[in-house]
Amino acid sequence: MNQNKIALIIGASSESIIAIKHAKALGLKVIAFDANPKAPGLKEADISYNIDIINPSNIIQTLSKENITLDIILPVPIGRYLITIGALNDYYNLNGFSYKMADICTDKLKFASALADNGGGVRLFKRYKI
Repeated sequence: MNQNKIALIIGASSESIIAIKHAKALGLKVIAFDANPKAPGLKEADISYNIDIINPSNIIQTLSKENITLDIILPVPIGRYLITIGALNDYYNLNGFSYKMADICTDKLKFASALADNGGGVRLFKRYKI
C-alpha cells in the first residue's frame, strides 16, 4: 500500500495495538485519537491526538486543521463510540456504516424498535443495506 494512505484509530486502548501494527505493515500511516493520554495505542500510532472521541466534530475539526484526509477507519472495539466512526464515515464519504446505522445498532431501545418496526430484522437489513 501507499505510504500516503491514512488510517484512523478511534480509541487507542491496548485492543488497538494489533490493528495499528497490521496497518503499518501494509504501509499505512496511522493516526490515533483517545481521551486517555496513557492509552497505549497513542504511542504506537504515527500521529496521536489526546482528544475525547465522543464528539465526532472534535476529530473532524482536528483533522481539518491539520489538513488530513482519511482513507480508512480501522475497526477497534469501542462500543457506543461506534457512532463516532459512523459520523466520520459519513463526513469523509468512506465505505462503512453510517452514523444512523451505528446509532441504531449501539442503542438497545432503538435497535429493538427498529427490529419490531421492520418485521423482526429482515426488512431492516435491506432498508439500511447491511
